[in-house]
Amino acid sequence: MYLQIQVLARFTRIKAYLPTLFTIIPLIFLISPQNLLSFTTVVIFLANLFLTAFIYAYNDVEDAADDYNILEKRRRNPIANENLSKTHGYIISFILLLIGLSLLAAISTLVFLLGVALSLVGFFYSWKPVRFKSMPFMDIISHIICLGALQFLITYLAFRPIDLFVIPFLMIILPFSLMVEVLYELRDFNVDRDTNIQNTIQRLGKVNLKKLLIASGATALVGFTLIFLTIQSEYGVLIILGSIIVSIALVSKVNKFLTQTNAGAIGNPN
Repeated sequence: MYLQIQVLARFTRIKAYLPTLFTIIPLIFLISPQNLLSFTTVVIFLANLFLTAFIYAYNDVEDAADDYNILEKRRRNPIANENLSKTHGYIISFILLLIGLSLLAAISTLVFLLGVALSLVGFFYSWKPVRFKSMPFMDIISHIICLGALQFLITYLAFRPIDLFVIPFLMIILPFSLMVEVLYELRDFNVDRDTNIQNTIQRLGKVNLKKLLIASGATALVGFTLIFLTIQSEYGVLIILGSIIVSIALVSKVNKFLTQTNAGAIGNPN
């Protein structure tokens, strides 16, 4: 049983995104403080968890043949190293998808439809006949839409109708999603080249990380400032605390990738 749990954890790559997903909690507080301790919070967190797990797991199934030829990825991908059959991989992936969408359907039709859209983008990101991840610029756009805009909007619309307050949150979420995808591609530059994945970084050859970080950080800072100026004043201290938690989580995620880059975990794409 323990080995099966380990295989499932590696297949869904839960360690890669679970800490970041917990930022949903302070985000919900910023969106709708009075509804933080509600059943909807639990449902939204679990729905995001299952849908994200589906995207990562399905990616491993589709990438198994390529990952088999890369020792490090073969060790991690249970489909590539035959700890899990491809058929079982598909079954598990779509069970995760079904659970995630069912949870959203229990909230509202709108968030369910957004979940369907998120799932479709995640599906086509990896599905080999289309494979957004191997299309320059479409890889970045699809990642920002799927694991950025739609993931956040599902959470936002579960607690309040769409309004202008959504804008400062998107100013934080979208640059972060952009940075994560760019850093993923930089980290995997040699692997992607060897497996003939023609993504944005493969096409451009290099990215000025310093300028990208400054632009992303400045945009996010404006977003945080707008939130401070518009949210209810009685929650001032808690707002600052929630924002600090979100900021630390996002910076930590980006810093992890930068550390890998500086340590030579990727090849020089120049």
